[in-house]
Amino acid sequence: MGCRYDHIAVDWLPPHCIDDELTSEFDGAGPNGTWPYFKLEGVSLLGASYVPIEANEIEKLAREGRDYYATRSWHVAHCMFTWRKQFRSRFSDGSMEPWNNKEGHIKHCSMYIMDMLQKGQRLDEVDTFIPGKARHDGD
Repeated sequence: MGCRYDHIAVDWLPPHCIDDELTSEFDGAGPNGTWPYFKLEGVSLLGASYVPIEANEIEKLAREGRDYYATRSWHVAHCMFTWRKQFRSRFSDGSMEPWNNKEGHIKHCSMYIMDMLQKGQRLDEVDTFIPGKARHDGD
C-alpha cells in the first residue's frame, strides 16, 4: 500500500491521502520552524511531566505504536491545516482520511479552540495526547 506517516493526520496514510505541500507547510509552522513533541516522563501529585523528543522520532514512535504529546498550539494548527486539507481535497485528485473528514472532527476542533480562547489558556502548554495504537479503529 506504500503508506507514509502524515503529521497533519497523525497516522499512516496511502500516498493519495497526503497533501505533501500542505504537510510540509504544517511541519514548518511551529515555533522556530518546527513543532515540539514530547513523551510522558512520569506523573506525580504535581501532574504530568514530559521530555522533549525530536520531530524525526515521531515516525518511529508511530511505527512502534507508542504514544506522544504535543502543545495546544500544535492542536490548533492540526485543526486549521485539516480544514485546509478538506477544502483542497475537493479540488484535487487527493482524498481525505475518513476520520478527519467528518463533522465530528470539525465540531471537536471548533469546541477545542473556542474553549481554549474563552479560558485564555496558554498555547505552549502540553495537553494533546496522540495515541500510538488503535487511533482510528472503526472510523
